[in-house]
Amino acid sequence: MDVQFQECNWSDFYIYLELEEVPGEAQKQYLEQVFDAWYTLGLLGGYNATALQIQDSNVEDISYLEYKSDQEQLPSLMHNMGSFDYEGNWVRCWFDLGTTDAVALDIILNALATLSVEYVPIEKVILSSVAVEAWPNNESLDNQGESRWN
Repeated sequence: MDVQFQECNWSDFYIYLELEEVPGEAQKQYLEQVFDAWYTLGLLGGYNATALQIQDSNVEDISYLEYKSDQEQLPSLMHNMGSFDYEGNWVRCWFDLGTTDAVALDIILNALATLSVEYVPIEKVILSSVAVEAWPNNESLDNQGESRWN
């Protein structure tokens, strides 16, 4: 799975996927469930890099780790997710990543790598806020269209 970053604007962010073949209904459902789960965690502030106490503890055994749940921190929230567009073997979805930290992108890319091996073979992932030349319609972007969540 090839990953490419183009010009990125956190509040106007597309994720494009080029699949090995045109997705069937089951493959579309897998893709949409992965992104819905990722977005839900972002909406709830799950991608806050300043709150990675366990990861940052550098301990191999977390048994009896003291976790400070009362720490004050700035929220790190995704704001919106658009609907999915399918064109042949291409898929794209729009996001307003809000104040989410970049760890969110590592997490979705990790999930897509596994999804690609197990269920939906993905040739390429492009993260961009500008129109991607390879998109079949190559239309200009007009933000997200309809939200899946509002």
